[in-house]
Amino acid sequence: MKDFPFNAFPGLLRETIFDIEDVTQAPPELIASAVLSALSLGCQSLINVKINDTIVSPVSLYSFVIAESGERKTTVDKLVFKPFHEHDLRVLLQYEELQKEHERSSKIWHKKENALLKCVDKATIKGKCTDEFSRQLKALYAEKPEPPKARRFIYNNTTPEALQFAMYTHSPQTGLITDEGANILNRQTMADFGFINPMWDGGDFQVERKTTPSFTLRNGRITLLVMVQKAIFDGYLKRQGESARGSGFFARCFVLYIDENLSTQGQRLIRRQSSLQSGNLKYLNCFYQRMNELVEKSVSQHGTGHQTCLSFEPPAQEAWERIYNKIERRLGPDGDYENLKDFASKILNNTARVAALLSYVTEGECAIKKEYVENAWLLCEWYMQQAITLFGNEEDYYEALLLSWLRREYSRSWKNVVRYNDIRNAGPNVLRKGKLLDRVIDRLEKEEVIDIDYSKYGARKVYKGRHFDNNPFTKHAAYQHY
Repeated sequence: MKDFPFNAFPGLLRETIFDIEDVTQAPPELIASAVLSALSLGCQSLINVKINDTIVSPVSLYSFVIAESGERKTTVDKLVFKPFHEHDLRVLLQYEELQKEHERSSKIWHKKENALLKCVDKATIKGKCTDEFSRQLKALYAEKPEPPKARRFIYNNTTPEALQFAMYTHSPQTGLITDEGANILNRQTMADFGFINPMWDGGDFQVERKTTPSFTLRNGRITLLVMVQKAIFDGYLKRQGESARGSGFFARCFVLYIDENLSTQGQRLIRRQSSLQSGNLKYLNCFYQRMNELVEKSVSQHGTGHQTCLSFEPPAQEAWERIYNKIERRLGPDGDYENLKDFASKILNNTARVAALLSYVTEGECAIKKEYVENAWLLCEWYMQQAITLFGNEEDYYEALLLSWLRREYSRSWKNVVRYNDIRNAGPNVLRKGKLLDRVIDRLEKEEVIDIDYSKYGARKVYKGRHFDNNPFTKHAAYQHY
């Protein structure tokens, strides 16, 4: 896989990632994913992006980071989302005081209401006019104390019902951010795709209830970032994987797996003086300043239900259309995205969202330039390669695809051998790059479907194994590809 495209981030964001890396020694790819989520959380209530004449999209991002214990997930969470955590703490402390005052005011209000209603009852019994009491009741209802609102940016341990009601009563734009993914994945929140998917799409959501009043959640937005260990994520896949993939939930997500190639464990040597100790974190502090500006603006616009719509400049629109055509070609036979059409269908929208976020955080309310579209595509393409690694090999797809190609080549040549380099050069396109082919070859050899031998010059050769014509992979639909 290609290296993560850190240069796709504008200077401040890129250097912020490196500042946090210097402090935490966490994988920079993990930090980058958290930073993107922070941009989404700060901007989702402020802007939308106009993709073309018919599509206006939210900018909210959904992300999974799969990383084992020790990868500094909690530390990164605290550093990246510090402005939001600090705001939420202030809000909750204020909310507790306001709630106490609301309870006192409500008791007094209800006593006034009861007194007037008793007067209405007495007057009605005596046959007297109740117009004056009705007028007083109308004025009283206009003065009914409103419950206070707690405009929280982050929830990390909640049920779908609780989250929906909180978004209805407090703020329709919020975040599900957790460095302990079990808090969310082991509850129903990530199983309610009828709710979580529409929140990515934006718009209204009707909540029907049996025992309490129903309500409509208007202009809802959620930024999702779940950092979770591999075993917990695998358990979630066993329980909900088919539904999550079939509903399009995973296709909406950026998924990052911190494997042995990306992990920094074993490389974290103690240094005499880090940037944190020396106070040399100017980029991180500038990032905090920008995030605080977004927080303040989001709070000031709370309840307006209005987002500024950012459009592409003409060259940026042309760049986006070129990306569209590139993706379309990759969906064809032997294309990189042939087995991930669901992910590919959402990657264009995610590209527009990331472009809008990079542009707005850097330049404010202006048309999106071409460079932001191209840089957003570099980031989204990298995450697409992660998706191919994690999801593209479901149900033995690549093994069956390679066997289909080998069967055809053996038949054409009347020989039961193919050179490994021929697979690299002319085999299924999706297997020609990176380490995926080696993993597929190793698995097929282990299952005795193929045999590997070497020529006297060291060239690797792939022969038919004793189970070549009778193995589980031949039952996969991809085996009929060639």
